[in-house]
Amino acid sequence: MSASSGPVSTLPDERRLRVKMRAILCSLTFMAALASADPFSGTWVLNLSKSRLPPPLPRKQISYIEANSTSIRIREQIVNDKGEEMNIIVDAKFDGKDYPIVGSPFVDTVAYERVDSHTLKGTVKKAGQVVTTETAIVSQDGKTLTGTYSGTDLNGKRVNAVAVFDKQ
Repeated sequence: MSASSGPVSTLPDERRLRVKMRAILCSLTFMAALASADPFSGTWVLNLSKSRLPPPLPRKQISYIEANSTSIRIREQIVNDKGEEMNIIVDAKFDGKDYPIVGSPFVDTVAYERVDSHTLKGTVKKAGQVVTTETAIVSQDGKTLTGTYSGTDLNGKRVNAVAVFDKQ
């Protein structure tokens, strides 16, 4: 009679290997999800002390942004100097075409272009006329969003501004 009565069972080793493989796959999936998160996505709060804005200054501004490589959705809550709240919504693609801005009495459309993963350029219009050009840059650490703006105010006066937002 042979000492071996059949194949040696490796079931416990196979089970351990499967568990390890699942853990590795889950880790890779999680890391891929983190790597693909767009730097612009998140909740951003205006930091008035770091910004250079023309008066009247808002009391508060929060921007909720969802972005990917081809498009952006922005929802802003702004409380003006009188305490009045304004909610603005933009859904746009990074194709240089005009998209509506909902909720603002001052502007109608915006056209965005993606310069790189951390930089956007926008052209804002009212009644088809350019009123502001903007550049938005997210810092490399992903904690600060800085928007620089150049355009004209409601009286036609030239205005340059910098708005600095902190990620929440």
